[in-house]
Amino acid sequence: MAWFTRKDKGIQTPTAAKKDAPEGLWYKTPSGKIIHTRELKNNAYVSPEDGYHVRIGSNEYFEIIFDKKGYKELDEDLTSADPFGFVDSKPYPTRIETMQKKTNLKDAARSAVGQMNGIELVVCCMDFSFIG
Repeated sequence: MAWFTRKDKGIQTPTAAKKDAPEGLWYKTPSGKIIHTRELKNNAYVSPEDGYHVRIGSNEYFEIIFDKKGYKELDEDLTSADPFGFVDSKPYPTRIETMQKKTNLKDAARSAVGQMNGIELVVCCMDFSFIG
């Protein structure tokens, strides 16, 4: 005899009572395997299943490169200018403003100073999500 017997077949939980997993908790690799984001981060954003290098932003690169994730960003308030008045389908300043709001970054290029294996270095990274 079973300990538990389902009286009604199928899932009976109403849609309103179902809970969603937090955004970004899991990652699906190109080969289709689902892995926890923590496992991906611990593997330097390389999928252990197929060796796929996941696209990451400058924050993640800085955390990987610098010792103990310690670094100081240089020129934090530096933003792009539009000295030539460039326009295509939208004015360039409008594009910059839109991307700043979308990404919470001031510019696509960020630089930081810190140490890697005890050696001081300066790193510049491009955030391609900013370029969008």
